Amino acid sequence: MALIVAGATLTSGANLDASKLTGTASAINGSNITNLPAPSSANVGTANAGLAVNSVGSYALCTVESSNSGQNAGDTFSGDGLRYANCNGQRSGTPSGTWRCMGYTLTTTNSTSKTTNWLRIS
Repeated sequence: MALIVAGATLTSGANLDASKLTGTASAINGSNITNLPAPSSANVGTANAGLAVNSVGSYALCTVESSNSGQNAGDTFSGDGLRYANCNGQRSGTPSGTWRCMGYTLTTTNSTSKTTNWLRIS
């Protein structure tokens, strides 16, 4: 199978010189690209391990600061209303961005009942 670009046929071993291409990216249609390999577990693990604290895609154990705010799995919450926490509900530091609740919290003043796992989504 040959690749035809701007009327020129590229054969096996030929190089496509991107500096000679014209047009906009929207003119390139990738809908027929198939058989791309999925990332391996090792690729995903390495990428996840490389995430910095408070970066999009990272997880954190946090407590909800307001006493009247129970959260359910899937709820989103501003980092301004969260504090990094330990399992005893002791808090330190404020994350930024938007976070998705990955567990649940209770509507209470007890900080251990307001602590759960969160995923930063933006």
